[in-house]
Amino acid sequence: MTIAEDRAVELQEQIRLPRSMRLRLTRNGLTLVPITQAHWTTQRRIASQIEERLPGWTAVGEFSVIPPREGYSPEPDVSAVPSDQVLPDASKFQEDLLRFVVEVVSPESEERDYSTKSDHYALRGIEAYLVVNVLTARWTLLTRPQGGTYRHAVTGDFGEKIEIPVEDQTLVLDSSQFMRV
Repeated sequence: MTIAEDRAVELQEQIRLPRSMRLRLTRNGLTLVPITQAHWTTQRRIASQIEERLPGWTAVGEFSVIPPREGYSPEPDVSAVPSDQVLPDASKFQEDLLRFVVEVVSPESEERDYSTKSDHYALRGIEAYLVVNVLTARWTLLTRPQGGTYRHAVTGDFGEKIEIPVEDQTLVLDSSQFMRV
């Protein structure tokens, strides 16, 4: 990380924002992100389904993926880590613990969620990346990372089941529970 990036991360940690806003460090600098009810509800429902349907794993959210790559540590909305790897004070998780990540699209993040973040997660070797678009009521599951890109994509509408491979299990999410803006 450069000195400017270190300073931006430090500043981001010091700023107090309302719970309805997030501050994101992107390639373009710090971005203020409003959190809609559809985003928050969908994120929470995905985490609940992970807890119910993926034995041995714990849903996590609002964390940084480490190590930083190209000066960037993505912050997925939801993921899961092996339950025995969860520490109560953890706010960062090593990329090799993550088998999949989920991003819930916000109006300001749509382009990043489909391109920049996809590239970053694939580069890290994260096996599956789910983009849940509450603006269009559609989802996209990207799998088979190779050379910094995902080689396979499946899309669907809210209401369809989403099957995410997680080691020797398959997490099945019910997208009919997701909320649309």
